[in-house]
Amino acid sequence: MENQLKKPAGRLLDEFMPLKLAEQKLLDACRIGEFAIISEQRPQQANEQNIVRASFLRFLALGGDGCAPVHEKGVLLHGAWVEDELNLEGALLPHNLALDNCHLSTIILLHSDVHGCVGFKGCRVEGLAADGMMCSGGVFLKNFTATGTVNLLNAQIGGNLECSGGKFNGNGGDALVCDRALIKGSVFLNDGFIASGTVLLVAARIDGSLECKGAVFNDTRSGKEHVAALVCDRAVIKGRVVLKKAIVNGTVRLSGAQIGDNLECKDATFNSTNDYAFQAESMTVAGAFNFRGLRSVDGIVSLSSAKVGRLIDDVDSWTNVELILDGFVYNGLTDNAPTDAKSRLAWLDKQRPSHAGLAGDGKDFKPQPWQQLQKVLREMGHVEDARQVAIAFEKRLRHANLIGQTPKSWNKSIAWMYRKVSRSFHRLFGCLIGYGYRPFGLFVKVLFVWLACGMFYWVAAYNGVFAPSNPLVFQNFHYAACVPDSKVANAEKVKAELAKTACLEPPPIQGAGNWYLCEKLREEYTGFSPLAYSLDLILPLVDLQQERDWAPMIPTPKNSWIAELSELSLKHVTRLVLWFEILFGWLASLLLVAVVSGLTKRREE
Repeated sequence: MENQLKKPAGRLLDEFMPLKLAEQKLLDACRIGEFAIISEQRPQQANEQNIVRASFLRFLALGGDGCAPVHEKGVLLHGAWVEDELNLEGALLPHNLALDNCHLSTIILLHSDVHGCVGFKGCRVEGLAADGMMCSGGVFLKNFTATGTVNLLNAQIGGNLECSGGKFNGNGGDALVCDRALIKGSVFLNDGFIASGTVLLVAARIDGSLECKGAVFNDTRSGKEHVAALVCDRAVIKGRVVLKKAIVNGTVRLSGAQIGDNLECKDATFNSTNDYAFQAESMTVAGAFNFRGLRSVDGIVSLSSAKVGRLIDDVDSWTNVELILDGFVYNGLTDNAPTDAKSRLAWLDKQRPSHAGLAGDGKDFKPQPWQQLQKVLREMGHVEDARQVAIAFEKRLRHANLIGQTPKSWNKSIAWMYRKVSRSFHRLFGCLIGYGYRPFGLFVKVLFVWLACGMFYWVAAYNGVFAPSNPLVFQNFHYAACVPDSKVANAEKVKAELAKTACLEPPPIQGAGNWYLCEKLREEYTGFSPLAYSLDLILPLVDLQQERDWAPMIPTPKNSWIAELSELSLKHVTRLVLWFEILFGWLASLLLVAVVSGLTKRREE
């Protein structure tokens, strides 16, 4: 008796005899490489006309046998009710496997090797386990419905992963798992894709793009089980990532992701179910990060240590957002993104209080976001807006108690005093010269002080406060009529009163008792000029001979400070104004020298 070659169970057509009606139709279609159309629509229940046993389907998917040859196009089935679990674990599928609008329980493709494409378009399944699957073509799950987890962990897909229009319900677990998957094409989650449960692409490699236009992601977990709605941590995506018009009820995580093109979030909705709406720490985007025109963002957006080519945003998209921007680097602002200082400072103020420098102790203040914005605005040519950001940054440093820091080894009293003095000078530095970014403002202030003090000195001179500082002039008898309260001056004042009613010869001396107005003071002596005197004081390196030749006459001090204060007069006030102007002049001169030498431009280098 001739020996027959034996095969594993389920590998011979005779084992499935008699065939069901739908199975016979499938067998005939497989011989000629056409779809076996069992029904036009996905069946809602099983009947004699639509049932295909999963074991028979597996038999054909593995290549059939000599009595049931399978065309090189593979197994193509439409509108069938697949009975029992379709288990292809570890199997080698030599052709395509395409099931459209079919009903299945569970599909197992663990560590299988498919030479072709895998498609379950329009199918309804309870779950799909394809961990470690190798597929030379694409995986098509368009308009696919799953009531359990779809697992493609560590899968290798030679084409696209198409899930557009799919309904993935993890029933309390993950909806779609593609962690560490290698996808040679793109991933499409467009056009009504809905995930109830987390979509995981952790450390996945996608040679194309990740598109989620109009997709809905729902994080169904809460409390300690809370993870996120879409997780792409450490994923490498060579193309773009599109979240346009996506609705995410949960957290989007792109921490450590590398995106080779643009990241587009236009018209998206990010609603946090915990704290974070968008986590992208250490993310890299080679192109533009489009965060403009969002419908709603509610929660924390973390871009800590992220790096993007360009930032595209608008004011409205950050309205309800708390930001973490420490380490966020972007090379420019484009496409009508706001570049005015007011809008950008409001953007920086969206940072969480500890990161914005409002905590008070300065420990959590992060200077980098302020310096990065200043750098970008300056490089874009918005120099004035960059200055405004720099000035605001200096103020924030003071609010964060980062001005006047001292080593911990310092005595507390000395450190406290040093901090107070430093903060006072820092505030004065800002008022006078805008921390080095408003040098012209100092000229305006010098001009104002010069004119104001000059007017004051003019009033003081009319009231007899100023006199020559040269004692040879002051004590010269030829100028006796100019000395206040002298006999000659008083006599001339009496003559001046009489001259109002009678014509006297000789006429009274003009300005008697007032050195500024006295006509007896000879022309060769420097005449008092209030404006020149003020200018001589405020410019310490300039000698106009006014300060040297004229000085206010100050009464002899009283024997107690209480009596001195009670006798405060115009002469005393003049001396105080004079001291103020001298100190102000020296301070302004030093600041101007510092500006010219570039010392105060340290943060623009």
